[in-house]
Amino acid sequence: MAMSLFCYSSKSPSALQVIVDAIANQHKDIFEKKFLVSDICPAGSVQKEIALDYGFRANSFFLISYNEKLATIPSSVVIDLIKESIGIDDVLVLFENEELR
Repeated sequence: MAMSLFCYSSKSPSALQVIVDAIANQHKDIFEKKFLVSDICPAGSVQKEIALDYGFRANSFFLISYNEKLATIPSSVVIDLIKESIGIDDVLVLFENEELR
């Protein structure tokens, strides 16, 4: 099953990169093989508009997708790690860019 988590953050791309790198380093068992994290990018006009639909102001954007299709770690574990590390008020996570998580 393909899956993508679209992650929007109010943090700057450089500040967010530090946090995401730390998450990936602390949880290598998850992020080295089972999930892939895209590069952190500044939120463009489309990303900002999508985030605003959820009442969120985005400055940065990245994707998380399954790399190992048979991964036994549910996406909810990854979402919880992201929210705890970035800050619940500083991140918006959408499943397939449509469903709030």
